[in-house]
Amino acid sequence: MVVEWPRRFYSSALSVRAVRSSTRRAALAVCAALLLVTAGCSGGTNPASTDTPTTSTDSTATSSPTSSTSTTTTTTTGTWSPNASVDQYPPGVAANGTLANVTTLLDAHFDATANQPVELTVEWSAPNQSFVRTYTHGPDRTPYYSTYTDRAAEERVTQEFYGTDERDYFRVTLPDTSVTRVLQNVTVGSATWTRESVSSPRDSLEYFLDRGNYSVNGTVDRGGQTFIQLSADNGTSGFGESYAAYDGRALVTPDGVVHDVDESFGTGTNGSVDERYEGAVNVDTDVEWTGPPSWVADTPQLSVSVVEGGRAVEIRNTGGAALAGNATFEVEANDEPVQSGTPRSLIRGAVSGTVTTDEPLAPGEAVYVTADADGTASSFALHDDPTTGEYTFGAAGVRSNHENVFYRLQTGFETPWNDDEES
Repeated sequence: MVVEWPRRFYSSALSVRAVRSSTRRAALAVCAALLLVTAGCSGGTNPASTDTPTTSTDSTATSSPTSSTSTTTTTTTGTWSPNASVDQYPPGVAANGTLANVTTLLDAHFDATANQPVELTVEWSAPNQSFVRTYTHGPDRTPYYSTYTDRAAEERVTQEFYGTDERDYFRVTLPDTSVTRVLQNVTVGSATWTRESVSSPRDSLEYFLDRGNYSVNGTVDRGGQTFIQLSADNGTSGFGESYAAYDGRALVTPDGVVHDVDESFGTGTNGSVDERYEGAVNVDTDVEWTGPPSWVADTPQLSVSVVEGGRAVEIRNTGGAALAGNATFEVEANDEPVQSGTPRSLIRGAVSGTVTTDEPLAPGEAVYVTADADGTASSFALHDDPTTGEYTFGAAGVRSNHENVFYRLQTGFETPWNDDEES
């Protein structure tokens, strides 16, 4: 087996502010239209399916975390025992058994799973919202693969994201079409999990754990491993909501790896439940990373760089499929590298021009863009072989829309590109 909804929707759902169906239908329609026209609304093991997996819950018998009774409860997902010693408590759990510091627990979790294959799955169900999100990486944090499937939309929409250190690939599949984006050094305003801090796997775990008053409630033995069980029977007020009938459970290893979080609760006033919500997070550390999804291999994997001592811009097909002929590229450039902190949605150049290929560009092949010293649009030219022009490129950005694949590629930064930076 092997997952950014615009933050105003995603955080609202996880903060338990219901998004009304009319708003979601309008947002979906706008997003789909933008994707189909401009691809501007963008965004392990390969998943066997993006369908919602079945979630099961262990018994959560009430007991003091320091109970010395020998009572156990066996379920299909493990054997629960009320006995849990303080030296088993995960990071962030205080000596009295309460989860006192969620940040400390999350630090331990992501430190422990940074260099091993892992898949994190989030399921969410609200009155007008239902989705499944997955995030998977191999022995290192990159490359990684994520998916987002919207189950509340009138038409099923699946978003996939494959990120490497060099490029990002984003694909949206609608019932009758699909759109792919290839990005280099471009921050993704997408609906899938990325390396950015906004709407990340860490945020998802934090939302779940922050919502309940979790404390130790025994241990669960499952598959030869012992987990500390954290339970919550009341919701916190951190999200400004009125919780009713809150029920939460988390399974965490003593070293802080969170494997399961399940919660169910309602919101309302005067003790009544007006709307009900259910969510689950599952972390699987027993996965096999098999590389990118198959559609990445079917996509021309273009990259851009400044070559010939700055006198040319190289557009290279580094792999995947061949780029069909007659592809048009918009090129913008500066004669100096881009300074740190410059907005990076696309380089806004002092000069710009348009070039078009004559022949297909096969994997391993490249074309080269040059311009005259004054950088006039008419002077931009495309060459099959490395060629030195008169204009000196310090930074360059390239855009193209060809056969339903959209490219935004840029190069020429004084400091290395870092997706963790917010632009």
